[in-house]
Amino acid sequence: MTNLKVIDIKERAGQENGTAIHDPKDQHLLSEEHLLGQLFKGYFNNKMTVLIFLIQAKQHKSEARVVNGVCCFLDDLYHHMLANENQKRFRRVFVWLKRFVQKLPDVKPSQRSRAIDFAQTLYTVFDINLKSETTGAKL
Repeated sequence: MTNLKVIDIKERAGQENGTAIHDPKDQHLLSEEHLLGQLFKGYFNNKMTVLIFLIQAKQHKSEARVVNGVCCFLDDLYHHMLANENQKRFRRVFVWLKRFVQKLPDVKPSQRSRAIDFAQTLYTVFDINLKSETTGAKL
């Protein structure tokens, strides 16, 4: 029979918060991780604002550099920030949004509606809440 080891509760510092940081001197990593999360949310929201504006602006002819910026943002999200197990599942969303932005303003109203749904999907995938004045409102 194997010997069982009793773990001292003091050794498990940080695990009650769902972290794997055991040493109290490394607790600063939690605050840095939180800060990085807030920076990502700000970056994400800023870039998504441009995308949502392009989706909703019916007569606006967007500049090539704006379209390229949105496409680069979508590529970065997909390749660098989306978990590998989700890449295959959400590939169509990213490809479709890039093609949609490149076709602007020559798109159908149904395509705009679909683009809004896909933008909402991105918020859900990255677990970021869209702040809205009315609760439960879509984009």
